[in-house]
Amino acid sequence: MTNIVPLDKSRGFTRMDNQLMDGLLAIDLPAREMKIVLYVAKTTINFGAGAQRIPATDIAKAINAHPDSVSKAVSSLLRRRVLFREGGARGDIGVNDPKDWVYVPEPKQTKTADSAQVVRIGEESKQTKTAESLLYSKKETPYVTLPTEEITCPPKESSAAPAKAERKVPFGKAAMLADNPHDLGESLIADYLAVRKAKRAPLTARIWLDLNAKLEQCKAFGVSPAKALAVAVENGWQGFEVDWIIKRVGAQSPAPGKSSSRHHGFNDRDYTAGLAPREDGTYAI
Repeated sequence: MTNIVPLDKSRGFTRMDNQLMDGLLAIDLPAREMKIVLYVAKTTINFGAGAQRIPATDIAKAINAHPDSVSKAVSSLLRRRVLFREGGARGDIGVNDPKDWVYVPEPKQTKTADSAQVVRIGEESKQTKTAESLLYSKKETPYVTLPTEEITCPPKESSAAPAKAERKVPFGKAAMLADNPHDLGESLIADYLAVRKAKRAPLTARIWLDLNAKLEQCKAFGVSPAKALAVAVENGWQGFEVDWIIKRVGAQSPAPGKSSSRHHGFNDRDYTAGLAPREDGTYAI
């Protein structure tokens, strides 16, 4: 019994020199990249060609992978010079000489802070020491060096807290009626507040100011502020978009007795004026 497997030349085979075999044994490649190298070697070396036009879809079908994954793997092999490409991004590819391969990829591990290869921008940061810190003090001007026992918290700005609190204070119906530039009805304001309450969106002074500005825009487009706000309340949303309101009001049916067409009055015209009547009921010029 022999351990030599005979080659069936009727099915074809690919010969591989020892240098290429040794290179594949020495290089550390993911399984998908290794299969791509073998496929490219079979496609090129088997036919005596240095490079061939090999679509990613053909490789993907052969190794049972997605074409996008194949394209990324080919890019990695090109960077490590295992494969080479002639021409542009769609040029022919082939297997490079193993002596030019990058057998060990560049490490991506983050270097330590004391590494000589780290490039710093600006001065190197120093550890803060309590006794040498530049901190506030009630006794001295801020940013002075003080002993630890005299260090206190920095003074707070008195105007910052009320401004932040003011944005969260709800704006009620009484305040809205007091600042009501468009003379909105009390019932309409109550309905608008009810919609916001249902949406759990409390009204604030800033939101009310923005709403009045948007109502002014609607007024410029010929839509009354009360009508614009009523449409928003009718649709049950607390937000307000001027464009949507204008389109909504414009799409509504016209009032009874009025035509929506710009062409009207045809029935009132006398189309026989200036014509001579004939005996058969027609008219002549």
